Amino acid sequence: LKAWSLHSRRSPSRALALRCQASKMATEALEKEYAGMVDGLRASFASGKTQSLAWRRAQLEQIHKMFKENHEAITAAVRQDIGGSKLRGLGELQPASSADHALDHLDDWVQEKWVTGWIHRHYIRPEPKGVVFIIGTWNFPFNLSLGPLVPAIAAGNCVVVKPSELNQASAPLMASLINKYLDNDCVKVVQGAAPEITALLKQRWDHIFYTGNSAHGRGVMRAAAEHLTPVTLELGGKCPVIADETAQMDALVNRVSCVKWMNCGQICVAPDYVLVHESKADEFIDRAKAVVKQCYGEDPKASPEWGRILTENHVERVKKLIETSNGQIVCGGADGIDKGARYVPPTIIKQPSMDAPLMREEIFGPVLPVIPYKRLDDALSIAQKNDTPLAMYVYSQNAANIEKTLSTLPAGGSCVNSCMEHMLNEELPFGGKGSSGMGCYRGKFGFDEFCHRRTVLRKSTLPGFRGPFIPLPSAASPTPDFVYDIAVKMSIGVMPRGLKAQLRKKTVRRLGALTLLVFVASFFR
Repeated sequence: LKAWSLHSRRSPSRALALRCQASKMATEALEKEYAGMVDGLRASFASGKTQSLAWRRAQLEQIHKMFKENHEAITAAVRQDIGGSKLRGLGELQPASSADHALDHLDDWVQEKWVTGWIHRHYIRPEPKGVVFIIGTWNFPFNLSLGPLVPAIAAGNCVVVKPSELNQASAPLMASLINKYLDNDCVKVVQGAAPEITALLKQRWDHIFYTGNSAHGRGVMRAAAEHLTPVTLELGGKCPVIADETAQMDALVNRVSCVKWMNCGQICVAPDYVLVHESKADEFIDRAKAVVKQCYGEDPKASPEWGRILTENHVERVKKLIETSNGQIVCGGADGIDKGARYVPPTIIKQPSMDAPLMREEIFGPVLPVIPYKRLDDALSIAQKNDTPLAMYVYSQNAANIEKTLSTLPAGGSCVNSCMEHMLNEELPFGGKGSSGMGCYRGKFGFDEFCHRRTVLRKSTLPGFRGPFIPLPSAASPTPDFVYDIAVKMSIGVMPRGLKAQLRKKTVRRLGALTLLVFVASFFR
């Protein structure tokens, strides 16, 4: 090392080459190590261990037990990473309820689903994909790393979990808990940063589940393409709030404020900006400022309820967004930022420039732009200029405006007169669309995401049903051409299209079913 140091001072280019070579050797060593780990997981999967319902139930029970016995430690670790009150820890406990939900429904989820046929049966068989890789993120470390783990295990997979290295307290705790509570032959956890994730992505996986930003999501997709691995991407985007002139102001102010300031705005579905009708704009701003004061006092920095930005680099990024907004700072602002304390005050900016980075990038911090508009079409036009967000929220009492907004603005999910609540229901899918992600999870939807749905036809071999599905040709008697005409009519149909369109209508179909029922009843009299 002394020789290397001496030489590096004499020859910077040589030092750089040596560092690159050392980095390459370290990456190759990691790839070899992880290849062995994945091979071991494949051996466990091939043994059939994870396909056992008893094993799946036992692991889901262990996940629930892990949270029940360690929620205090989990909360303490998350508060050490991101700050906030003790109630902040509740945001990490959803995997426990998800495990309970999976246990309640697992027997039904794993059943083969009959589709059609009696003599010949067509059905769908849910099967685990194999060895899957879950890449967690830092803003809700336990929720967003172990949340996908629940359906992955319920589906019968072996899993590798990679928590974010930015969670200096949460990631080591997560690793120790997984190692303590779960079957380490089938569930592994890997800690580390760029070298580790790079080496892991070079392995062949049967599914990759990534939560994070779009830039890294593209890198995950490129790595997955090398092995044609399917991916689930839970990304983000600029989630708009559209509030028209009929919006109920108590609901608008309180519900937007609740989610925007939660976790200091570091939530992928947090309201990114508010488009509010000009007749309501000043009232919204005044009341939103009052809510900030009511919740966090005159000095939010001193409030135990106000959390912290994860890193100083993130603080600097948010500060630049505020400083370059070219809008009116009506609450908070860059002057109140304390980089060393990782503190950014709740900030409201009226009418920022639409070309500013604040209105082009996902904010992911406690800054709320408010843009007044005259006509609903103006608001929709502004929102349409951004990529498809993970969530979109509309506040209105007008059914036509609600429908127009939902129809015009695509999004991964939406709430009408609320924010974020749509993603809390285990019976509903949560996922993105386009640049905000692909695939989904929660409940049965997560189970399906980590399953391959195999189509199966079980063909009868009873007497009279032993031939192929089309007649075999005969050398002695070639098939005449008119058979083609008959086959075409059988394939395409002979019923007039107008009549068929009428029969598709629900009223006609119900009438036909009722007629058939009356006929059958009269036949058995």
